[in-house]
Amino acid sequence: MLPTIEQRIATQLGVKPAQVIATVQLLDEGATVPFIARYRKEATGELDDVQLRLLDERLSYLRELEERRAAVLASVEEQGKLTAELKAEIDGAETKQRLEDLYLPYKPKRRTKAQIAREAGLEPLADALFGDPTLVPEIEAAKYLRTETEPPERHVPDVKAALDGARQILMERFSEDAGLLDKLRHYLFDHALIVSRVVEGKETEGAKFRDWFDFREPIKSAPSHRVLAMLRGRNEDILRLSLKTESELEDPPRSSPCEAMVAGQFGIADRGRAADKWLLDSARWTWMVKLSLHLELELMNQLRESAEEEAIRVFARNLHDLLLAAPAGPRITIGLDPGIRTGVKVGAATGKALSPRFTTWRKSTARN
Repeated sequence: MLPTIEQRIATQLGVKPAQVIATVQLLDEGATVPFIARYRKEATGELDDVQLRLLDERLSYLRELEERRAAVLASVEEQGKLTAELKAEIDGAETKQRLEDLYLPYKPKRRTKAQIAREAGLEPLADALFGDPTLVPEIEAAKYLRTETEPPERHVPDVKAALDGARQILMERFSEDAGLLDKLRHYLFDHALIVSRVVEGKETEGAKFRDWFDFREPIKSAPSHRVLAMLRGRNEDILRLSLKTESELEDPPRSSPCEAMVAGQFGIADRGRAADKWLLDSARWTWMVKLSLHLELELMNQLRESAEEEAIRVFARNLHDLLLAAPAGPRITIGLDPGIRTGVKVGAATGKALSPRFTTWRKSTARN
């Protein structure tokens, strides 16, 4: 079971839970971050505006996570599929992404090819071939042929249709495994390359993006300015972006290591058994059809968000330096910040940034 929201935020920010509880109360009462940072320091234990901003963001995220967790638990329980083990995993999910991965097999979805295959009675065939690879796929599939059944969607006219349906069931099952999704996501982030190529015929129109007409770079180390430039090129329909592993970019290309990861997750390997090749092909198609595009879109969105956040941080640093520059060149400048309760603060600056020295004027002095 996870700690409370306040305890998690306190751990992440390295502050006391009491500080977080007091700040949450102020936020819930309608106080803004700037107001709390300036006028409620005694209540928050001197939390600064940066800490308060992070606290506010994490509070919103974690509250949304808890609302979603409750909805997921209710949905799975309503389906009658909530086991003690699954509930423990859902209760322990620390991110929205992990929670959605766990919910994926139980999430209501459109009528898929796998669902049609189940309706045709092919799930036992998929289970049999997966559970016992010594079975000959064609012989086993012949037991499931149906041409006279009603309704028509339950028809299985030939062996190929039976094996295709069984494969769709396994592909959906493999692609909804939360552990596999997590492994593939981390592997791609550590090893995948962002590949940029120019759209055919757009070389002249997109001349300003020529540096990325044939470009590749590890996504883990790609700087934000290059990522944002490539994304602009894609938005203007000049560039085509994709995520590839090194093996897929070789000449001739080799299969992605992710295919082997899918097979390994479910103990599928070529041991010379009758169904091994069929199962390996099912794992390969799982990656190619179900997972590769899904994870590429997910990681590209993550890459965009990270690049935008870094661009904002760079802008903030530049603005910070600009605001700290001497306002009147080499002339000494004094600034006053009047305050009735806390006194008047005085800051002095020259051509160099100086540590501000503060002094407090009493009300009687201020009136004089």
